[in-house]
Amino acid sequence: MTTLIILALAVVIGSGLFSGIEAALFAVPHSRVLVLKEQGGLNGLALSKIKDNIQKAIIVVVIGNNIVNIVGSIFVGFVAANTFGDAMIGIVSAILTLLIIIFGEILPKTIGENNAEKIGLFVARPLLVAITIFTPLVWLLEQLTKQFTTTRKIVSEEELHILSELGHREGSIEEDERDIIQKVFTLNDLTAHDIMTPRTQMVGFQKDSVLHDLREEIFDLVNTRIPVYGEDYDEIVGLCYRRNLLIALAKDEDNRPIESFMQDVLYVHEDMRVDDLLQLFLSRREHIAIVKDEFEGTSGLVTLEDVLEQLVGEIVDETDEVVDTREEAKREAEESDLTVEESEDRIELDEEKA
Repeated sequence: MTTLIILALAVVIGSGLFSGIEAALFAVPHSRVLVLKEQGGLNGLALSKIKDNIQKAIIVVVIGNNIVNIVGSIFVGFVAANTFGDAMIGIVSAILTLLIIIFGEILPKTIGENNAEKIGLFVARPLLVAITIFTPLVWLLEQLTKQFTTTRKIVSEEELHILSELGHREGSIEEDERDIIQKVFTLNDLTAHDIMTPRTQMVGFQKDSVLHDLREEIFDLVNTRIPVYGEDYDEIVGLCYRRNLLIALAKDEDNRPIESFMQDVLYVHEDMRVDDLLQLFLSRREHIAIVKDEFEGTSGLVTLEDVLEQLVGEIVDETDEVVDTREEAKREAEESDLTVEESEDRIELDEEKA
């Protein structure tokens, strides 16, 4: 009787250990494993190796679990038959099955999932040794199952959206942090055309203009960088800095043409994605670019500030008269269309009166 109880307990405990390990390996997040790896430590490194090819570890765990369940059940049945006779084997098997389901599967997997990191670190190194020992068998089973194995992304963009939202609800991520995280993923959905200052809202100087003639306009400027054009805005040839213009005025260099202050300017196409535009600004150390349309005409201009506003919202200082130049351009266009319609209506009315 004592032998039977010891064997049954060994089967249940062994099954529970392997079930808990399996649940823990699946439950520990890959991102957390990478953090543990960076922190150093042999256990973290071992766990990282296991997560990189978790199929091998699961094969070893499943082999161990099945050996315990099958071989252990055979021995329990054999001892039960010798102790109580063949008539009791069915009852003993039913009791053992119930114990394995509760204490060898459900409870251990719950514990493994709730303590995934601790269990994973604890078993990582012994599990690597076991994988090495069973290498031939593991390789054979991998070959048999590889056609059913698919590679999935560690984490997708949609999952990061959900994780940031869940982190905010749980209090681990602030609202502004959540908003920035989610807005980052919109950068590759926007183009330079979507965020640019339209051509109608641009302020520029003609390259042949003399500084003296632009004195009042320069004093009224709020922009630090001003486009320089040739015949019209479709021919943006460079840019100048308001600071340099003010310095020249202070030195009484009023007769210098705008062209003498001109610097090179960056050109981008209007369908350039905003995430690529950000990298271009950073790599070229530029703050402004002229946006070209499909006919190489000037569509508008875009700045580093326009890109950053997609992450943090509108950046407005005390000198800004218009918060959103794109909305202002739309409003002016609507007013212009309305004025044209009113003029046409007046003309028709005058003709009717005549």
